[in-house]
Amino acid sequence: MKLLLLSLVTAALISCGGANDNSATVTESTATAPTSLPNTFFTADRPSDVKDLTEVKKTAKKGDRVTFLARVGGRKNASFVPTLAMMIVADPSLLSCELMGEEEHCATPEDYCCEDPNLITQGLGTIRFMDEAGDVYPFSVDGDHGLEVLGYVVVEGSVVDINENGLFIVDARQVWVGGKPSYGHDRDGSGE
Repeated sequence: MKLLLLSLVTAALISCGGANDNSATVTESTATAPTSLPNTFFTADRPSDVKDLTEVKKTAKKGDRVTFLARVGGRKNASFVPTLAMMIVADPSLLSCELMGEEEHCATPEDYCCEDPNLITQGLGTIRFMDEAGDVYPFSVDGDHGLEVLGYVVVEGSVVDINENGLFIVDARQVWVGGKPSYGHDRDGSGE
């Protein structure tokens, strides 16, 4: 009798719990995992009197709160990190190939391949979007809230790291997303 009761309890536990509960938990956590940044990172109101990225980098120090104008881009096919909420930004003074006026001058204008490499190094920054636990969100922000390669952004955040070799990492607090410039209109989309 005890053996029969034990067998029934074991069968009931197996059919009601175990694998079914785990797969439901995985499904729930997967379904609720964010795939877009919270709206709180973005503003429709462009900050005024904003300096360009390179100008801000000249005096910025680790821990400083900074605000600057830049364009998304700076690395060939790597302006956005595919699995993390990070992007590369470039100073607006850097000339991307699509602004040079020649048709099909370059297949990847976001890498600024015709610019002086030293200017590129000094004119780039890395922007991170952190969650409440202090981790970078685990998804790409390409297209998120209008972010796009070569589009203008005004970034407000805190300097996490900076050095004389061009490293400049900022944890974003708020971003204004603008448009793209065009040949002969280098500041179109910047909101200036």
